[in-house]
Amino acid sequence: MQTITVEGMHCKHCEMLVAAELEEHGATNVVANAETGEVSFSGGISDAEVNAAIEAAGFKVQS
Repeated sequence: MQTITVEGMHCKHCEMLVAAELEEHGATNVVANAETGEVSFSGGISDAEVNAAIEAAGFKVQS
């Protein structure tokens, strides 16, 4: 399982947007937490796909 930090999530709607985009890009078992800004997921998804999914949801992966 991978865990990343996403900038800008602040509510349940944000969590749902991020999770949906990651799932569309092939991630599974996605759990987003707006309180901590962390998103955990499984699956064979590349870093480029993760970044694309997070940006498509309107957010940014924190470096």
